[in-house]
Amino acid sequence: MRRATLVAAALLGLASVLLIAAPASAQYGAIAWDEGSGKYGASWDKGSPQRAAEAAIAECGATSCKVIIRPGRKECAALATTENGKYAGGAARRDRDAARLAALANCKKGKAGECTVRVTDCNK
Repeated sequence: MRRATLVAAALLGLASVLLIAAPASAQYGAIAWDEGSGKYGASWDKGSPQRAAEAAIAECGATSCKVIIRPGRKECAALATTENGKYAGGAARRDRDAARLAALANCKKGKAGECTVRVTDCNK
């Protein structure tokens, strides 16, 4: 009986370590944007750069969507666009606010008019 309890406790401990460790490998993100339609998509905490890009492009939903930002582990990213989505600026930084400010600044560089942050998040 005691041995079964020890085995169960060990398995439970191992399972909790595996569950906690799993997100550490999920470190890739992507933001995709289509200049023609103004559509965009984003993904976070994916297991590979390819999966992150595929998810962002799928969410974008336009045939000409391209990945324009690839934030890495523990990195934040933001996309800012004009109201019609025809002009955009993006950035990846170590914190969310810095990414948002940089994305807005990059959007305004194109003298596109008023820009608004459309998406921002951080990878684990």
